[in-house]
Amino acid sequence: MNSLMKSSCDAPATSNVSGRATDLFERAVRLLGVEPERGRADAVDAADALSAACAERLLSGAPDAESTAALARLVCDLQDLAVEQAETRMASRARRIARCERGLSLLRTVISSKALEDRVCEEIAANCGFARVLLSRVEDGVWRPWKVNKMIRDEPWFAAWVQREILLDDLVLEAELLSERRPGLVTNTADPRVHPIIRAGEATSYVVAPITPAGRVVGFLHADHGSGGHTCDETDRDVLWAFSEGFGHLYERSVLVERLRLQRDRVRQTLAVVGAALEELTEAEIELVTAPDDDTPVARTASSVFRSEGGLDELTAREREVLALIAGGASNQEIAEQLVITVGTVKTHVKHILAKLGAVNRSQAIAAYHGVVQD
Repeated sequence: MNSLMKSSCDAPATSNVSGRATDLFERAVRLLGVEPERGRADAVDAADALSAACAERLLSGAPDAESTAALARLVCDLQDLAVEQAETRMASRARRIARCERGLSLLRTVISSKALEDRVCEEIAANCGFARVLLSRVEDGVWRPWKVNKMIRDEPWFAAWVQREILLDDLVLEAELLSERRPGLVTNTADPRVHPIIRAGEATSYVVAPITPAGRVVGFLHADHGSGGHTCDETDRDVLWAFSEGFGHLYERSVLVERLRLQRDRVRQTLAVVGAALEELTEAEIELVTAPDDDTPVARTASSVFRSEGGLDELTAREREVLALIAGGASNQEIAEQLVITVGTVKTHVKHILAKLGAVNRSQAIAAYHGVVQD
């Protein structure tokens, strides 16, 4: 009986519902005269079990009319309790899903993939109703515990976990979830499928969900209610799964944006080199010169620039400023305007820069500036 009353109080219900459950269970004991079945998970299951016991007593014949009426009233009250408890649970689930969405909305403002990695455990703990959250990576068939929420970061068990490399084949449950791309619920960590490293955290139950950006599992989220918290249930599993799916989409977006930015920067550098070459052609002075022999080098490559002594280190501060503007695609006129000097002075600086770098044109100077080797 005590276990039934305890589980009804542990279930996500209001104090009013818990108090009614206790009263009804005590009435059931008095009327039935026997201890009900122990070990029920919550008040709904307990109420169903007691209702069945009352119905069986009624069918077997109650001793008198008063007892029959009392048992009938108890059955009705127990069913009312079960309905109210189910409604309370549904409302609690809806609130947790709403908070889960709020946590994801906060992460939508985060662009950097690293910042997402650093914040995800905190947001889950703050918005999804968990005490402990673990983010882990999956690479080449290996599971690596990685990050946790701040509250438990200094706990000894995590220090033993972090950066450990465990074959997924040794994590039977997680390997199943990776293969099937679904969340999992473990209500008893004594389950042989649970790896000893997870039991080291003294969790009695936990939920786990894969992170699947672009349809590929790259990691897992584990969560529980702490070593002394209540047992995880289906709602916990579904809430973590909802957050994990949303996080996977956000992480995929941030990685794609970072790749696009990197590609954009590379294109800009290439265009700057091309622009400098065109600028060199348009501003080059025409001179009468003797054509070189076929075996005479007419230009030094950027690789020879890097092999020469000095190079960029020989430039003055002003020459470095000019070179930086050249690398950014600025013309002589634009450089003059920015540095408040004459175009003639700019040309003089450019000649000195080319001479010190051993370059014959702007494109080679830009290549040296960016560390690009042109053969």
